[in-house]
Amino acid sequence: MRIITTSAPGKLVLSGEYAVLDGAPAISMAVNRRALVTVDETATEPLRSIGVAGACDQSLLQCVCRVLDIGLPKSGVVLDTSRFSDATSGAKLGIGSSAALAAALVRALADRQANDEQVFRLALAAHHEFQQGSGSGVDVATSVFGGLIGYCRDSMPTRLNWPDELHSAFLWSGVPASTTAKLSLLSKKDASASRNELAGAARAVFDSWREGHADAVLDVLRSYVTALKQFDVDHALGIFDAGHDALTETAKSSGIVYKPCGAGGGDVGVVVGSDAAAVSRFTRNASNRGFQLLDVQIDERGAVIDGATG
Repeated sequence: MRIITTSAPGKLVLSGEYAVLDGAPAISMAVNRRALVTVDETATEPLRSIGVAGACDQSLLQCVCRVLDIGLPKSGVVLDTSRFSDATSGAKLGIGSSAALAAALVRALADRQANDEQVFRLALAAHHEFQQGSGSGVDVATSVFGGLIGYCRDSMPTRLNWPDELHSAFLWSGVPASTTAKLSLLSKKDASASRNELAGAARAVFDSWREGHADAVLDVLRSYVTALKQFDVDHALGIFDAGHDALTETAKSSGIVYKPCGAGGGDVGVVVGSDAAAVSRFTRNASNRGFQLLDVQIDERGAVIDGATG
């Protein structure tokens, strides 16, 4: 009989949201808020879920077991995504709880010799089923591999470095958003010129990021935000709702860049700039508007086995 504990990080998408669905590269950062899984074959307690509602229900476990072609554990499974919600209100932060949990579950239930690529493909298949076919897989890739990655749909990720002199902060809007709902809405819209422009802007950000020069990254990010706003207008997705639009405009006059992370419409945004003091001032301003500084850093560890016996 064995006991195994695994974990996987959450994620924040820095650029390429939506565009990644059309084959453009996204840049995504694993964050040190981890989903935890314990499988204890000696235990008799039923499945126990702690944390974000909907991220750790039995249906995701069922999807993972189907992909792995194993029986559903009847007891001894604890799924913990408590670090993916606000400690005070309990509201979800929007940093990829279900993808992190899928990655941690596959790491726990698959063969222990499975490598990251194998875990990724299995977790991606399970999460794809869980989300009823929506999504690009960037969240799963980030949770499996960890670190800072560039990701194109249906490909293995590329490791990236953070550009020197590029300062950042992450701000939680306090408003939970549904990525699945926005993707469903997008699927009902006709293709637009702004969708193609967004994909091109995402490629420019990725190329500039690999070069590693902060000022150049900021220039292409400004163009990317402009393209994302037009895409939002054309597709009525509400990406810049929940206060993101006001912060985006404020950043323009401060020589820095602010944008929602991922699907937008709530959840988390990121501010970046080459002037650390300007980023700090902006963060204080955002706090006065009801946003909360999110204490996260890059987590280089992906989906890992933290402990195992038996």
